[in-house]
This record gives sequence, C-alpha cells and structure tokens, in this order.
Amino acid sequence: LAKFPALGQARRAGETGGTLPAVLNAANEIAVDAFCDRQTSFPGISDAVGQVMDRHELIGQPSLEQILQADAWARETARDVLGLGQPTP
Repeated sequence: LAKFPALGQARRAGETGGTLPAVLNAANEIAVDAFCDRQTSFPGISDAVGQVMDRHELIGQPSLEQILQADAWARETARDVLGLGQPTP
C-alpha cells in the first residue's frame, strides 16, 4: 500500500463507512481535475485526498442531506488543500 496510497484510502473509506466514502470521492474528483489541469502532481492526488479525509468529522449514519453536505465540504476543502480557490459559478 505504500506504493499505492489511494488503495489504502479506499479501503479505509469502505471499512469506515458513513460519510467517508462520499468525502473520498469528492476530494478525489477535485484532485484528479487539478492533476489533469497540471495544478498538482500525480502523488499530490492521494496526498490531498488523505488530508481531506483526515480533517473530516465522520457521521456514522448520515442522512442524504448530510452526505450531500459532506460532499460539498470535501470539494471545498480539497480546493483549499490544493491551493485552487473556489470555482466560479
């Protein structure tokens, strides 16, 4: 897993459950977009995702609204971690 930290992150999210899988997915989407736009390195993807996951306050049995809030929070936090700023509407 040292060579492929994203696998460990995915396992952690799946085993933990709650809002963590949504957080992982949202942060990963932002980080991959940043990589594709040459705004981070390939290892920067898993670094950013890990930081977002570590900062997240887990909700174990979330409602749909809480999952959507966790998704939005993770996207904003990933942008902050990557130094991207907020998207324009």
